[in-house]
Amino acid sequence: MQSTSLNGFLVRDDQSWLQCLENSYDALRTSWQGEWVGLPVVLAQCVQYLGLNHDAISLPAFQMLKAANRVAHQIENAFAQEGSEAEPPYHNRLHFADAITTISLQIAIQSRLSQQSNEDWAACALLASIAHDFCHNGRINQFESEIERHSVDMLRPILDECGVTGIWREWTEQCIIRSEFALVHQNHMAVKGTQFEWDLKWLIVFINESDVMASASTKFGIGMGKALAREWKKINFEAHQTVATPAGRKGFLEMIMFSSPASLELGIQVAVDQEIKEL
Repeated sequence: MQSTSLNGFLVRDDQSWLQCLENSYDALRTSWQGEWVGLPVVLAQCVQYLGLNHDAISLPAFQMLKAANRVAHQIENAFAQEGSEAEPPYHNRLHFADAITTISLQIAIQSRLSQQSNEDWAACALLASIAHDFCHNGRINQFESEIERHSVDMLRPILDECGVTGIWREWTEQCIIRSEFALVHQNHMAVKGTQFEWDLKWLIVFINESDVMASASTKFGIGMGKALAREWKKINFEAHQTVATPAGRKGFLEMIMFSSPASLELGIQVAVDQEIKEL
């Protein structure tokens, strides 16, 4: 019988936001290395944490969460059928779980900072986050947003089935396409010097940050780098030789950015800058 327990997951109590995030990553890895709870369970706990599981939620938010749940089940079932050998060492179910966990905490922080929340925006964030690497095969882009566009193509039948249309469909697809690593700096520059708004530009930044925050972590990043090296070695991508080295780690940290108010509250960029100095 599959476990449904994630002890210490998204529980802040008197802890700092960063400690809450690291405890949540720990909970996911304990499950991953033992009796994996499954992506649908992780997603359900993120939805509950954000208070999106009530009856009065808007129809668009309901439809987006329904689509996110379909994606979670499809990813989980695909690897259950294909076996662990088919699952990329980095772009696996743990990565999806890290991403939706991170963005859930970011949304909670931002709601506290803004003294307001936006349930439709939060539902879109969860959907885009869990689908940002949908059907990722462990390869690398041969042209800009190649894999991300494939993810969108694979997602569209689910969006159709769940009735995700209009602006929220457009935003979901744009977030996925712009999760391409080469576009991250451009995405951050688009919001530089502006106040946070519950809009598309900031949503894209949140998706970018949640995609790499576990890898940026001083505690978990080394392991993530080794996983990426194993993934790239499978496709004979030359960078597998250096990505997990101190020089590769430093290069990665120098390329990523954290500029949202939520990430600043977490102190991620400060930690990244300190690690760069020590490498």
